[in-house]
Amino acid sequence: MFRKLARKTAKLSILGGSLAGSATLAHLYINDDLDDIGYFSKGIFRRTKENKKKVIVLGSGWGALSFCKKLDPKLYDVTVVSPRPFFFYTPLLCGSSTGTVSQSSIIEPIRDSAPSCHYLHVACKDVDLEGKKVFCAGEGPDSDIALDFDHLVVAVGAQPNTFGIPGVEKHAKFLKEIEHGAEVRRQLLNRVMEADVALVAGKMDKVKQLLNVVVVGGGPTGVEFCGELSDFIKRDLAVRFPKLKDHFQVTLVEALPGLLTMFQKAVGQHVQEHLVSQGVDVRLNAMVKEAEADKVHIKLKDGTIETIDYGTLVWVAGVGMRPFTKALCQKIGPDAGQTDRRGLLVDGAMRVKGTRLGEVFALGDCAVSGKPPTAQVAAQQGKYLGRIFRAGREADIIDVETEPFKYNHQGTMAYIGDGEAATELFPNGLIKLGRSSVTDHMWWRSLYGDVDHIRVMGVAGFAVWRSVYFSKMYSMRGRWCVASDWCSTSIFGRPAAAPIQGTATVV
Repeated sequence: MFRKLARKTAKLSILGGSLAGSATLAHLYINDDLDDIGYFSKGIFRRTKENKKKVIVLGSGWGALSFCKKLDPKLYDVTVVSPRPFFFYTPLLCGSSTGTVSQSSIIEPIRDSAPSCHYLHVACKDVDLEGKKVFCAGEGPDSDIALDFDHLVVAVGAQPNTFGIPGVEKHAKFLKEIEHGAEVRRQLLNRVMEADVALVAGKMDKVKQLLNVVVVGGGPTGVEFCGELSDFIKRDLAVRFPKLKDHFQVTLVEALPGLLTMFQKAVGQHVQEHLVSQGVDVRLNAMVKEAEADKVHIKLKDGTIETIDYGTLVWVAGVGMRPFTKALCQKIGPDAGQTDRRGLLVDGAMRVKGTRLGEVFALGDCAVSGKPPTAQVAAQQGKYLGRIFRAGREADIIDVETEPFKYNHQGTMAYIGDGEAATELFPNGLIKLGRSSVTDHMWWRSLYGDVDHIRVMGVAGFAVWRSVYFSKMYSMRGRWCVASDWCSTSIFGRPAAAPIQGTATVV
């Protein structure tokens, strides 16, 4: 009896270990981290340097965390400086604003994600490039500190760009940071409850105004937010507020003649038609000229000005430099090569132009590298730079002829509501087929011919969208929490109230 039990236990252990190992290998392969196995296995016998070089990383986003995960703690003393003590999974930010997933599910504390790094909850205020120091400050009165560095990695990201349009900064809500999603959710729910009261008071014009959500920006974030919001309205708010269901309105405003311009034109057209079928009022060739507390003025293609009353204005129309990035560009100066208004100009190895070779690097949205400002680019840049810092490649840090960063585009995708998504996948970037004449002949051309991308739409696109986003999460905890939220939403729906609303003070 005991022998049989022992055999079954051994078999289950082997099976479980095999499945866990296979899942881990698949995760490492999909996220381009297989090289970590060999490097850190050899590192068991690698000695810790006595005088480790100091690396300061500014930021806690995709570029910063991807870089930190590749660094060898036996070679470098790494300090992460950021006013945000966590990384958050930006692709699911729109879902957190409607309650599809909770905010706590899409954040990863820096001390958990990069335990070998020393994290400081401060913001960098200035950099002394000659003395190789960064000056930081926290929230407390005695929190000013100065840190020495041998290498400085700037990965502070970007901020919403209002293009100087009057009233946008004051009246619009943004979707760039985790607190933006919480604030959008708070205002959305409060506006619905205000409209419920206005309906009882017989103020129909007020009801329509409060329940109109205007979204400015027809890129992936704007489209995904409209899709998530349409689901929230149809499946949850309309059920819990049946008297209001005929008065909800979502208006999407885009200055260009089409949506999702990074996709093929046919995809943008399909997405537009789908959103319209979901009840979204799509306004193309419409530029916002001014925003007020409860109305926004847009200029149409024929030059006429139209005014739209709204309850919530969500601005996702672009990104711009953070003040710190702008100040650093000015400090280096145009004479040294910093002449771009979008961010820090870098060379092929992510080194900031105008600084001493190998001392200052920039990653992600704050870097102007010729690549789009996306999470996919930032993550790949971080991994590329981290590999340069590994044992045996330290000379590449200052080598003028260092092999430059090569962006491996894996695809673009956006959720469009009602369980559908638009995806364009580049299999060669994801599964690395066609890297030799053998695989090119046996697999690539036989499967795809001369087509280098695959378009997957509708429900199948939604399955791909969720699968890819799920696989790209950094931890098992995050996957567990997000999967639980998705299941909970499917079964019980999204809650029509949130803790961030607090308790209203009635005067």
